[in-house]
Formats: sequence, C-alpha cells, structure tokens
Amino acid sequence: MNLQYFRTTLRKMLREKKLTLNALSLQADLSEDTLRSIIYGKSQDIKLSTMIKIADVLNCSLDELAGRSPYSTQEQAILNRIRNLPERSVNTLQFIIELEEHSALYKSKKGTDMIPVFVPVGSLRDGMFYDCSIYEELNISEYPGSLKSITDFGIRIVTHNYEPIYYPNDILLFSHNKLPEFHDIVLYIDNDGKIYIRRYLEYGLEAINGFGKNIPIKEIKNYTALGVVLKVVKEFDIEQYR
Repeated sequence: MNLQYFRTTLRKMLREKKLTLNALSLQADLSEDTLRSIIYGKSQDIKLSTMIKIADVLNCSLDELAGRSPYSTQEQAILNRIRNLPERSVNTLQFIIELEEHSALYKSKKGTDMIPVFVPVGSLRDGMFYDCSIYEELNISEYPGSLKSITDFGIRIVTHNYEPIYYPNDILLFSHNKLPEFHDIVLYIDNDGKIYIRRYLEYGLEAINGFGKNIPIKEIKNYTALGVVLKVVKEFDIEQYR
C-alpha cells in the first residue's frame, strides 16, 4: 500500500467532510494519538482493523483510502457525489438507473427490438407511486422505423383514473431524448422517487383527467423529466402502429 497516498487521501477526506481528528477518533473508536501517528507519517504500519474503522466513518472503501480503486476516475467522481446526496435523491437516481439499465439490456438483444415496459404493481396513490413495480418486454420489431428509433421504454396503465384519455392496459411509449414541449404528456420523477404523468403546459404540470395535483411552474425545478409520450398503443394489435 502507498502510505503517502493513504495519508494524503485521509487528510483530503477529513477536510471535505469537515471532520477533526478528535471527531474521527471518537466516531472510529481510535485514539487521537494513533490517528496523528498515521496522518503525520510516524507510523509505517497501519493495521487493517484500523483502516476499516476509518473507512466506515468516512463512508468510503478501503480501496479508495489505499489508492487502489477498482473504478475509473469518472466512476469514482460519480460515486463520491452520490455519497453526499440525501436518501430521497438517491432513490430518484436508483429508479433512473434501473430504467436505463432495462432499456440498454433489451435494445442489445440481437434479432429483435425490445423495450422494457414498466408495470406499476400495488396500491395506487397520487403521483403514480406504487408499492412496487415489475418490467415486461415489448417487441417493437414491426413498428415503423421512425417510431422504433426513438422509443426507449413504455408504461402500462393499470388504473381507470385516467379514463377517457387512457384506459387500463394502454401502453404509453416514451422517448428519453425528446425535449418536453407545451401540451406534451411527460413522465416526471420527484426527489422522493415518486412518479408522475402530467401534461406540460405554460403554467405548470397538469394532472391527467384531474387525477392528482397540478404542479405550478415555479415548482417544476423539483421534478426531473424521464420521458415524453410518443404514442399510446394496445398490446398485440400491430395494425394500430402503422
């Protein structure tokens, strides 16, 4: 292990987290003298148990402290930023990562064009927030090329609350990359990981068929757009896609 790297990294992390040696000593259950010996280069042999205690307090891996990170510089930078986020923001990122992961997985299957269809399961509440969710596959190989090329994922409607605009088993096809325009139907996620389907208007986000709350324009900054609805389709009826 590169002890100089370890000491430099430890000092940097203490500064970033605004931790004193005394605070680290108390939280890691290590003597302050031991920590001073480590950080100022007097100790040439650091016990693994000591490193583990320090890493636990700093919420980092042993590899990061020792300069042997298995991650690229970009990956490590992302991980460092995630660690500083509140739990609700991490929940949002987790959903986005899962959605992206499914989209990439299905699009990588050779011979067919598949997209993931997000199927909410459980007790419906405002914000399309469910107890849990599952994913289905939808084969879009026979869709027109213009639609197929920009479709990233779908959501199956499982409630009557959106009638007569959307009906149960309708599948909304979404694009990640299309920027929302006024009057588009857009999928949003808030900082608590709750999902909303809303119409994007000049004054804010309008609830579909009055189901849920309207979101004023000044609050849109608290919501992240995940996709814009491209088309509404019925499963297994290929003629409607043409």
